[in-house]
Amino acid sequence: MKYFKSASKYLLPFLLLLVLSGCGTKRQNFEPAYVSGKIGYDGTFASSIADVTRGGATLKNGQIITKDGLLNVKIPEGYTFLSEYSERYIATSRCGDLIIVNKNSRVLYEKKFDFVVASASLREQKLAVVLGNNTVLLLDIETNNILFRKSGDETYAHDSRIAAPYFLTSVLIFPTLDGKLFVVDLKTNTLLRELVVKSEKFFSNIIYLDVLGDRLVAATNERVVSISPESTASLDEDVRDVIILEDKVLVFTKDGRVILTDADLKTLKTKKFNFAIFVGAMQEEAIYIVERGGYVIVTDLSLDSPSVYRLPSKIDSHIFIANHELFYDNKYFKLTKSRTK
Repeated sequence: MKYFKSASKYLLPFLLLLVLSGCGTKRQNFEPAYVSGKIGYDGTFASSIADVTRGGATLKNGQIITKDGLLNVKIPEGYTFLSEYSERYIATSRCGDLIIVNKNSRVLYEKKFDFVVASASLREQKLAVVLGNNTVLLLDIETNNILFRKSGDETYAHDSRIAAPYFLTSVLIFPTLDGKLFVVDLKTNTLLRELVVKSEKFFSNIIYLDVLGDRLVAATNERVVSISPESTASLDEDVRDVIILEDKVLVFTKDGRVILTDADLKTLKTKKFNFAIFVGAMQEEAIYIVERGGYVIVTDLSLDSPSVYRLPSKIDSHIFIANHELFYDNKYFKLTKSRTK
C-alpha cells in the first residue's frame, strides 16, 4: 500500500497530462487540393438503411438492396438480408433464425441455428452457412440433411465485413472467422484443402472472397492472398476493401492508399489520398471510391489523374454500392462516368 501511494503521486499528473494532450489533438480530414464538381442525389426511397452486409442492405421497412439494386422484396422485422441466388433471398435474425424468401416475399425455407448466422450462400438446393461460433455447414434444404460440417478455431471478435461462402462448379469455399478457407468437394461433401490467409483470435475473419478464372483472391483486414494452380502470393496491409480486375488487383487500405498490383500481388502503382477514409468502392469503366468526408474519387484503372467530386453531405451512416448506384440513408445517386465529367 505504501508503494501504491508513492507511485500515485507521479501517476496522477502523468494521466492528467495524457487527458489534456488528448483533448488538444484533432483528427485531420481528407481535404482535396481541387474539387472537380458537385454530385447531387438522384432521388430518395421509402425508408433508410438499417443494416449492411457484404451481400446487400436492409431497409428499416424490410425492403432489401442486392447487387442488382433496390428490390420490392421484403423480409420480416428483425431480419437482416445476407445474399441471394436466382431470385431467392437469404435473411437471418440475431437469434440464429434463417429464412429464404422468394421475389414475392414468401418464406420458402426456415431453420433455427444454435448460433447467429454470420454469412450464407445458396446454390440450387444447397445452403452454405458460416455460424458465429466459427462452424461451417452445408445443408440440403429439401431434406434438411447436413452434408458437411466443420468447426474452426475459437475466435473472440470479428470484423463486421464477413465474406460469404463461394460456390464453384465442383467445389465450395468456406471463409472462416479465424482467417482460413475450407475447400469442400461438392460431389463427395468432403474437405479437400484448408488454406490459411491470416489466422488470429481477434478480427481475423475473411472479409473478401472472389474468384476470377482459375485464381482465388481472399483477404482478412491484414492480408490479401492470391492463389492460382501455379502459385500463391500474399500482401500484408491494413485492408479496407479489395477489387479484382481482369489481370490485376486493387487493394484499398485504411490509411487512404489505393494499391494496384498484378495478379500475383506485386505492386505496380500506389496512389495516396491523405487522411482519406474509404467507405465504398466500385469498378466499372472507371474506379469510384467513396470517402467518408463526403467525396467521390473517380480514377481510371491505372490510377492516373484522379478527379474528386463533392457529395451533398458526409457519410456518417450505412452505405451500399450496387448496380451503378450509391445508396446512402434513404437517398441514392447513379455512379456513371457521364455524371462525373
